[in-house]
Amino acid sequence: MTSSFFKKVMIMPYGFLFLAVASLGMIGVLHKVADHRRCRPEAINLFIFLGGVVVMSVLSFWRFGAAGVLDIPRIAWVTAATCGLLASLAILSFQRGVRYGKISTSWLVINLSMAVPTVLSIVVYREAITRRRAVGLLLAVAALVILWRERAREEASGEVIAIAQMPEA
Repeated sequence: MTSSFFKKVMIMPYGFLFLAVASLGMIGVLHKVADHRRCRPEAINLFIFLGGVVVMSVLSFWRFGAAGVLDIPRIAWVTAATCGLLASLAILSFQRGVRYGKISTSWLVINLSMAVPTVLSIVVYREAITRRRAVGLLLAVAALVILWRERAREEASGEVIAIAQMPEA
């Protein structure tokens, strides 16, 4: 019985990990398709985040019931709303900026931005800096420097053309 319980418990985190990766990838796909169809970034953003709110609300009420969801402390609601707003602004900035650069570079910068909470957790919560974390942070900084230099090289050579300036096919 213990083995069966352990398998069920361990599958759940990997399920969430897979769902997170698939969802992040689908956000990129939705943004790219919408951009090619010349949709407004604000509308895309509203659609994606409203959908996320609906799905998370349904799952929360299904899993914990109304009493469990409404028993959440006020600070958690404020934190969730603030993080949601900041995430929405980040995605909106990404959608506006992707028109002036490469989507692969834009997604790389978004993924590298995960270094910010890592650094904050080290500073605020005084988490130990292991050799593995230090190497990861150094690689993130190196990647950002390489991206910056590559972008500067592209701009100097005139390779960067905004989608808005490209002729219609």
